[in-house]
Amino acid sequence: MPELLLDPDAQAHLERLGRPYRYPRGRLLFGEREPSDFAVYLRKGYVKITVGGPNNIVGIRGPGEVVGEMAAIEKQPRTAGVYAMTEVDAVFVPAGEWIDFVRHDWSFTQSVLRLMGMRLREATRKQVELGELAIEQRVAKSLSELAEMIGDREEKGVAVRISQAELAGLAGTTRESISRMLGKIWGDEITLTGRQKIIIRDQGKLAKIASGELILSY
Repeated sequence: MPELLLDPDAQAHLERLGRPYRYPRGRLLFGEREPSDFAVYLRKGYVKITVGGPNNIVGIRGPGEVVGEMAAIEKQPRTAGVYAMTEVDAVFVPAGEWIDFVRHDWSFTQSVLRLMGMRLREATRKQVELGELAIEQRVAKSLSELAEMIGDREEKGVAVRISQAELAGLAGTTRESISRMLGKIWGDEITLTGRQKIIIRDQGKLAKIASGELILSY
């Protein structure tokens, strides 16, 4: 889970400036190339950041984070789309209010700089992983992270509500590879699949695949 980027006073201030919204899972908060100019503070829930289509996930954001902050400052079209992965409780802050807030609250300005640094490190890490980690490791790592963020405990294991196409986009592989892993290679002891849902039955084994400690034959 990401660190909370706002202290309680900053949270309260930001919430007074904006308007609260709630979104069900799957709802679009704003679209790629959209000429909107507001920032969104996420109070509860998780969203996916997509580029080039709703299945091409480039990042996941959660409570305490802000999305759309650069478009609000630069007043340029959105470079990515944002969709709710769970039920989301958010605060929409108009561009003018957002800019004044960042400009006059030094502690929050520092938070924005930390946010940018965190996202740069995340993008760099993903680029390294695409070049160095096997597909199996990338998929297992993505599933493990999703289980921690948005997983729901069920009778058969931890359910992650994501489609195979979305998981493929997040892990930088193809839907066919995902289907092959889930259906033939990993087997029921690690995952079971349903419509828009993957159930992880053995998180420990999945973690070993993610770390490279366990390699399953293709």
